[in-house]
Amino acid sequence: MKTSLAFLFCGVLLGAAAIRPAAPASAAAIVQTSDGKPSIQDEPRAMARVVYFGNSGIAGEYTIEYGKPTWKAEYDKGFDKLSRGNRLRLGRDYWTTLDTWNALTVGDKDVKAGAYFLGLECSDKGQWSLVLLDPEPLRKQRFDAFGTPQTKGGLLVPLQHAEAKESADTLTIRFLADEKDARLQTLEIHFGKHRLTAAVKPKV
Repeated sequence: MKTSLAFLFCGVLLGAAAIRPAAPASAAAIVQTSDGKPSIQDEPRAMARVVYFGNSGIAGEYTIEYGKPTWKAEYDKGFDKLSRGNRLRLGRDYWTTLDTWNALTVGDKDVKAGAYFLGLECSDKGQWSLVLLDPEPLRKQRFDAFGTPQTKGGLLVPLQHAEAKESADTLTIRFLADEKDARLQTLEIHFGKHRLTAAVKPKV
């Protein structure tokens, strides 16, 4: 199966594989475990984390954890065709997650304190968005991260897309400190020559 953006930002652009055919994630899981044996992984994950310390302890904290797919030159071929009009997987293996103890403003969207599964979406016109999904319905449906393209709804946070000066061999997600205001950051998602960003303002 041809690799694509669904894994690119793991497995297509941003996932390390290709957009998979539309099939319920739960169905794939049933097939894989029909012999009663679990699939056991021991994979390293990366973390981007911001902590605000107050007089009585931690005033605020938010963390993104993700698997790190490897970029391949072939992903650049037909990139727009693979990405535009699609919802894509972000990261590798288990869901990329956002866990925030406090409310945030990301781009122009308000994000409530809580836990989220993350994906990406690219409109037909090439506008990128970070997709924040409620984990509970997906857990109840046994929906694994490779089923990201089949998810619906969620909070869409607009991202700015630009070509990076240097190519990232593996997916990198970071919070970059604002040069003018130390309390603010820029969320950066960098994979291959693609760089997606959004301003982050914590409510602490």
